[in-house]
Amino acid sequence: MLAEKRRLRTLLRQQRRALSVQDVKKNSQRIAVRLCAQAMFHRARQIFLYSPDENEVNTEGLWQEARRQGKYVYYPRVTADKQQVEFVRRHDNEPLIPGVFDILVPPGEDLLTNVSRTDLVLIPGVGFDQDGHRLGRGRGYYDRALSGALAGALRVGLAHECQVVSHVPVDPHDERVDYIVTEKRLIACVGTGVEKDA
Repeated sequence: MLAEKRRLRTLLRQQRRALSVQDVKKNSQRIAVRLCAQAMFHRARQIFLYSPDENEVNTEGLWQEARRQGKYVYYPRVTADKQQVEFVRRHDNEPLIPGVFDILVPPGEDLLTNVSRTDLVLIPGVGFDQDGHRLGRGRGYYDRALSGALAGALRVGLAHECQVVSHVPVDPHDERVDYIVTEKRLIACVGTGVEKDA
């Protein structure tokens, strides 16, 4: 299983890195438009974004729209000991700063206290399948967060279409997403137990 994940992770990261700056920008804009048109985006009081790395879908447009709608926006921040991830609120006019692994994070200490079923967690990944299985980077930060601090929130994977594959190998601790949004479609993942009324 580990070797299968490693092979797929290497292949998909190569494909994503091969995307041009223009492709990433265009795809990210289309994904933002598609997601912002969904009821689940409008319903959310809190939205969880991420700072993109290695040609991941850019979330700056989603940040702008979320702030325009008056939502609370949080970003993941890896703790100094690199063991866990915490979620920090980003305030207006607050620039992101480099954190652990040089990924940009909010500078403050306004940490997440609770989540609800309408809150929206937007999740990057190396790969996804239509059952909602996600292949991450292998550190398990999101799996632990989704089963812990973010349990109960609606989970949406953001991906370039080339990252959606027929099958992602999974371990028992791997957490699934409820939806996947690409530049071409919105995928309501099968069997996640969430009522599909995006």
